[in-house]
Amino acid sequence: MSTDQYNTLSGESTGEVREKASRFLAYAFPVADEEAFKSRLAAVAREHHGARHICYAWIMGVVGDRFRAFDAGEPAGSAGRPILRQLQGAGLTQCAIIVVRYFGGTLLGKAGLAHAFADAAKEALAHNGIVQCTVLARMQVVCGYAMVEEVKKQVAQAGGTVEQAAYTEQCTLTVAVPKSQADDLAARWNAAGTTAQVMPSPQA
Repeated sequence: MSTDQYNTLSGESTGEVREKASRFLAYAFPVADEEAFKSRLAAVAREHHGARHICYAWIMGVVGDRFRAFDAGEPAGSAGRPILRQLQGAGLTQCAIIVVRYFGGTLLGKAGLAHAFADAAKEALAHNGIVQCTVLARMQVVCGYAMVEEVKKQVAQAGGTVEQAAYTEQCTLTVAVPKSQADDLAARWNAAGTTAQVMPSPQA
């Protein structure tokens, strides 16, 4: 897999396990950023307002270098980290799992809790799918009519797309290309007499 690509979940899924009368309900889903995660967490908390513990883990960044695990009052390391390990073990990023625990009256111990939280997360992942995503950089290219078709061809060869095109005295294209190729394409087009620059973008 190139540095432009990462694996994440295709949608939202759920899983459930029971351990000595305790119920563990898991929600697995892709997330764009921390704000999106917080919004989904708040919705789950509202839905399960009677639950004693709502634990979670998320992982973000193209290489999964940003992550968090939260035990929500369970013994340290017994909930969030087992959930996180399921995401990391599957090679996923830009996704999260929330596990809601309804206490059944019997203490499970730290090992029992870790096993149950991991199993709930694993069950939710088993009901989901994995998609490969590409990190894109957006670029604005200004060129003459004689160059426009060549620019479009090179964008397509790079695996990118032309998002917008305006044709006046010159052609102004907004294109999205794999991030790792953006600088090389910009240099190539600028050397050919066009004006090309990478635009600020949440994905860039």
